[in-house]
Amino acid sequence: MAFDFEALAGHLHVVGGRVINAGPPGYLVESAPQRAARGREMDTFFGLVLPGGGRPAPAAFYERMVQVAAEDYFESSGSVTAGLRTLLNNLNDNLYRHNLQHETRFEAWMLCAVLHGSDVFLARVGGGAALLQVDDHISPFPAEAEGGFSPPGLPLGAQAEPDVRMTHYSLSSGARLVMGDSNFEELLRVEDNGSMDALDGADLAQVILGFRRLTRDSLSLMAVEFVPPDAPSGIAAREALSSRREAVAPESDAPEAEPAAMGAGQVRRSAGSAALRLADGMDRLGNVVERIAGREGDPEASRLARLANTGSIVLIPIAVVLLALVMWLGGAGSSEYERCVEEAWQGARLARNIASADVSGTLSGWAAVQTTVERCTAMRPEEIDVALVELRREGQAIVDRLNDIERREIFVVEAFPNAILTDIVLRGDDLYVLDSANQQVYRITLNESGLGIVPGSRQPVATMRRGAQVDLFTIDTLVGLTWSEDGSGLSQNNVLLALDEAGVLVEYSPTFLARGVQGLLGTEQWRTPKRVTSWRGRIYILDPGAEQIWRYDPLSGAFAGAPIGYFAGANRPLLAQAVDFAIDDSGRVYVLFSDGVIALFRAGEEIRFGYAGFPPGQEMRHADAMFLNTDPVAPAIYIVDRESRTIFETSLAGTFINSYRTFDETLFASLAGIAVDENRNLMYVLSGNSVLAFNKQDA
Repeated sequence: MAFDFEALAGHLHVVGGRVINAGPPGYLVESAPQRAARGREMDTFFGLVLPGGGRPAPAAFYERMVQVAAEDYFESSGSVTAGLRTLLNNLNDNLYRHNLQHETRFEAWMLCAVLHGSDVFLARVGGGAALLQVDDHISPFPAEAEGGFSPPGLPLGAQAEPDVRMTHYSLSSGARLVMGDSNFEELLRVEDNGSMDALDGADLAQVILGFRRLTRDSLSLMAVEFVPPDAPSGIAAREALSSRREAVAPESDAPEAEPAAMGAGQVRRSAGSAALRLADGMDRLGNVVERIAGREGDPEASRLARLANTGSIVLIPIAVVLLALVMWLGGAGSSEYERCVEEAWQGARLARNIASADVSGTLSGWAAVQTTVERCTAMRPEEIDVALVELRREGQAIVDRLNDIERREIFVVEAFPNAILTDIVLRGDDLYVLDSANQQVYRITLNESGLGIVPGSRQPVATMRRGAQVDLFTIDTLVGLTWSEDGSGLSQNNVLLALDEAGVLVEYSPTFLARGVQGLLGTEQWRTPKRVTSWRGRIYILDPGAEQIWRYDPLSGAFAGAPIGYFAGANRPLLAQAVDFAIDDSGRVYVLFSDGVIALFRAGEEIRFGYAGFPPGQEMRHADAMFLNTDPVAPAIYIVDRESRTIFETSLAGTFINSYRTFDETLFASLAGIAVDENRNLMYVLSGNSVLAFNKQDA
C-alpha cells in the first residue's frame, strides 16, 4: 500500500499556566516498526493516555500504557478497528485484573488514532475529545446525535468490558486532527471561545499556539496535520533538502540520522525486551536440560546442564551490559536535546535581566537565545515544541521592538520539487518563475485572494527551458526573465522574455499562439550576464564580469544591431559586485551591489543616491535582489537580504520605510527574488523551492 498521507504532529502540555517542554506523559506518535503485522506496515499510531478517575498515577504509568498500546496494535492482525479494539481490550483487562487484586487502583482514559492510507480511525475509552477538520467540515469525536460531544464514559480498568467509542473518516490534503484531555473538551464545549480560529491557524505551530492562548490553567493535547508525501511542505528548501518529514519504508536507505526518529524510548524498549528474552531463554534451557539430566541420569546430559547454566550466568550479565550500552546510546540524543533546551531557557533568563537601557546588551542576549533555539529545533525538526516556539516569539518581539522590524505571517503560494527559484515576474494574475536548478520557467495563475493558485494552473513554459528547440535555436542556460510591454524589437507587445547565456531571446505570450525567438549579436563581448530588463522597447543586460550594462535597440522589428555599452569613458563604475538592476519611468538606472549599496545613473552618469532614516542596527550590509516599484501611488524600492532574512523597503530616494521578516525565519533562509502587487497589497518572494506571499500591512 502506498503512502496516501503522512502526518506532521505536535503537542501542547500546560500545567498551572506554564508550558512544559516535554510532551504529556501519555503522548506517543509511532510509525510501524520493521516487523509489523501484515497490513500494518504503512500505518501510523497516535496515542494519548490521560488520568481518569481516582488519584493520578505516576507519569511512567501513562508512558508505559501508550507504549504497550502501540505494540499491541502493530502486532495485531485483521482490520484497523479490530486492532484498536484488541489493544483497548488488552489494556482494560490488565488494569481490571490489577484493580481486583490490589488496593491501589489504576484507571485511565485513552484516545487513539490510526492513519491508514487516506483514512483516519479514532477510538476512545473514558473521556477526552477530538476535533477533525477536513476541508471546511469539522467533526467532533465522540459526537452525540445533535452534533455535540458525548459525555465521558467509564475509564479503562473500571469494568470487565471497556466502553469503546470508535469511528473513521476519509481525509483530504491539509486535514487536521486535535485530540485532548477534559480541559480541551471544555474549551470546545464553550461557544465563541476561539477554538475554531485556533484550528484554522496558518500552520500546525499556529494551531497549537492558538490553543495555548486559550488556556490559562492546564491542558494536554496532540495536534496532527495530514499531507500527501509530495505536497509542498510550506518550508522553503534548497535543492536536495526536504522540508517535510519523510516516511521510512521497512528497507529504508535513510541517512545516518534517521534512526533517531525511532526515539530513544523505543530503542531502550527494544533492547530491554531482547535482553529479557535472552535471559529467560537461557534460564528455560537450563531447566529443560536439568530435568532431562535428572530423569535419565546421563553424565553427558549433566555436563550439558552445567554448560547451559554457566552460559546463562555468563551471557545474562553480558546482555545487561549491552543493554546498558544501548540505553546510553539511545538516550544520548535525548539528553543533548534536553541540555540544549535548558541552555535556551538559561539564556532567556539572563537576557530578561539585562537592563532595558542597555540596548546593545539586550540585542546580544536575545540573539544568543535565538541561535540556541534554532540549534535545538534542528535536533528534532519533526517535532513542534511549543515552549521553544514561545521563547522564539518572545525574543523576536523584544528585538523587533528595539529595531523597528515588522513580522508577517507567510503563505506558501506554490512549491516546486527539487527547484531553486531565482527570478520572478508578476503580470496581472499570472506569476512566472525561473527554476535555475532545472533550467525551466513555470507559469502559475493566482487565485482571487492572491495567496494561492488556481488548481491545475501550474505549467512549464515549453520554449523556456535548457535544451528546448525553438525554431533554429537551442536554448542554453537561462540568465533571467523580464516583461516587455513595448514590442518594437519583438514579434508583438506584452510578452514575457527569457534570455540565455548564448544570447538567445525567447518570447512567450499567455494569450496569443505567436512565439518569437532571435539571437542577439555581439555576445562575444559578454562575460557574466546576470540580469535582463526591458525599458521602452530596449533590452538591457547587467554584465558584472564585463563591468557593463549592455543595451540593445530595436531595429526593423528586431534587435539586429550590436550591443551598446551604457557606460563609456574613463570614469566607468566598477560593477564586479553588482547583483541586480532596474530602470524607472524616467530612465534612471538603479544598480544594486552585494553589500546593499545602490548606485543611481542617468544617461551613464552617476547621480547622488544614499540611504537615510534606517534604525540603528538595521543598516543594510548585504543584498541579493531588488524590485523597483514605480507605481505613482506607492513608489518604492524593495531589497532582498538573504543573510539577515529581511526585506527592506525604501523610498525611491533611499529613505527607510519598513523592513519585513517572518515569524519562522527559516522560510526566508534562501531568499532570492521579489515582486509586489500594490492592488492586493501583497509581496511575493522566492525562497528555495517556494513562492511565498505576505501582506504588506499588518493584519
